[in-house]
Amino acid sequence: MSPEPRRDECAEAYGNRVGTALMAFYRDSRDPSAFEALHALTGPGVLHWIRGLTGRELTSLDPAEILQDTFVNVYRYPGAFRADHCGSFRVWVRTIAGNVVRRAALLRARSAERELAEPSELEDKASGPMQAVLEEDESERLRRAWVLLLCYYAEAWKELSQRDRRTLHLVEVEGLSYQEAGRILAVGRSNMKMIVFRSRRRIARRMLDAMGCARGRAVPELVA
Repeated sequence: MSPEPRRDECAEAYGNRVGTALMAFYRDSRDPSAFEALHALTGPGVLHWIRGLTGRELTSLDPAEILQDTFVNVYRYPGAFRADHCGSFRVWVRTIAGNVVRRAALLRARSAERELAEPSELEDKASGPMQAVLEEDESERLRRAWVLLLCYYAEAWKELSQRDRRTLHLVEVEGLSYQEAGRILAVGRSNMKMIVFRSRRRIARRMLDAMGCARGRAVPELVA
């Protein structure tokens, strides 16, 4: 895993990849500092998307409240997340946000105090100097978060046994199925699944311990 964008990777795809990695780590570790980093990195983009969604609805919903409710769901139900591809978190969090918007709009529609919001003005899509500064700042935060995550992962990886490292390499890097990797290592499919599960759990626990020790120093720097 590289801390820098891949050669054929745009800034948006890079951000999606980092967000998915952080969400997967939070899901496995339940570490609040991982959630804080995830919120700091992805929150602005999710808020922008929510504003676009609520702008198309004739409601007076508050995008900031929708964002808060969305991340409350992310915090409470991380076990529902599946990291199937680099953009998994982007798709998942938008699904949650969309459901929150629809639920809030339905409650508003049932209320006697329902009112229609003023049509939102079309946003100026032109990229000016301020936009360039914001994009540069976001890219820097993404890079720092990714480097921090990789450092913790690398240290945890070193503590795995040679067999566990080989197993994870075959499954996660080379993309082999449990059955294919099992043939190479002379291990049954069910045992392969257990080895992978325990190896991932060991990595998550070691990363959690490392982040807990560094929380007072690294996390404030990360989300500053």
